[in-house]
Amino acid sequence: MNAITWTDRTNYRNASSHRQANVWDVTVNGKTYRVERSPGAYHVWDGLDWVGMYATPADVEAAITPSEQGDSETTDADVTKAFEVKADEIAKANGWTIAHTETVMLRFLRDTSPDEAATIAAALQKRRDIAA
Repeated sequence: MNAITWTDRTNYRNASSHRQANVWDVTVNGKTYRVERSPGAYHVWDGLDWVGMYATPADVEAAITPSEQGDSETTDADVTKAFEVKADEIAKANGWTIAHTETVMLRFLRDTSPDEAATIAAALQKRRDIAA
């Protein structure tokens, strides 16, 4: 079983005392990730590399916990499907439309992971072309 610890790293100096944590160091088997909560999503960083955006702390833990099945090749279809699932979760959590959620997520990805953003944007455009 993988031991997971969440250590609060929120700067409370300018925040009220009742505010929930919004920055953590999450450690899994000796490896530490930085997790930052923004409205409707948890962003995970491995050093300077963005790992992904997740809807719940349980999703974060599942994403950073080493798999016992071995590593398999991730395809563009896998990336797009994961993006669509997270967009749906975040849209429901915030009461946003899917289109708005995808736009917000893509804007963030363009700054942090341009290749991933391009893959997803192309897949979303194909989906829109087919629907039209």
